[in-house]
Amino acid sequence: MIKLPMLATGTNMTEQEETHPVAYATNVTKEITNISKEITNDTTKDLEINEKPLQVLLYFTHSSEAYQPIVEKKVGLKAVNYHPTTNITNVSALVTQHFQLHGDSVDVLPTENIKDMKISGAYATIRPYLQQQLASKQYDLLLDLHRDSLKHERTRIVFNDTSYARVSFVVGAEHTNYKLNEAFAKAVSEDVNRMIPSISRGVIPKSGDNVDGVYNQDLSSHALLVELGGIENTEEEINRTIAILTKAISNVFENTKATNY
Repeated sequence: MIKLPMLATGTNMTEQEETHPVAYATNVTKEITNISKEITNDTTKDLEINEKPLQVLLYFTHSSEAYQPIVEKKVGLKAVNYHPTTNITNVSALVTQHFQLHGDSVDVLPTENIKDMKISGAYATIRPYLQQQLASKQYDLLLDLHRDSLKHERTRIVFNDTSYARVSFVVGAEHTNYKLNEAFAKAVSEDVNRMIPSISRGVIPKSGDNVDGVYNQDLSSHALLVELGGIENTEEEINRTIAILTKAISNVFENTKATNY
């Protein structure tokens, strides 16, 4: 059963103190009961805390990527794909809280102090910061969240009268961890599709000219680059998909005991 935290405006998780507002969490409480009933599976149990919590490093290589409906709603700007503050990084707290529901632990790599964090060359720019963080702590998963540039008709799916943002998994094919990362991405892709059929657009290997080909995934055999929705997905669709994605990741690690990589 997928459980959603109580994250509507002015409402926080029980016994958890928020240090900053959750920007992508409005109108979620009304859907908790319905989603809990709809997204059930005989093989999926209620919340179980893993004996060894999954250690996740969450980061955003393209931190200014934004969703047009959310930018318009929050700051009144229309047709804006990039924004310095109202952007994909605002999902950090929600992603963290969903992982915590499954007993997992999340660190968020800070990007506000990284200079020249532009789309061009961003993977090279963020790499030393990733390496520094990895030198200080061991992580089971590196999770790099992005927003795709596709329009709504390709990044939205409706299941049981509820809409979700679709996801895809990009794997750099030009490094030695390629096959390991690809296998892990395929497992997560299959699990999200088990819960919401076709919510994943699949695993996309990248190599050759005009692509990075590595995406810093050589730093871990369990590195995920996830395209979370597209430029026209709504706040509610993003929120729902985060619940599915984090549950699937926890499922894959729990089922394979794939920790300490």
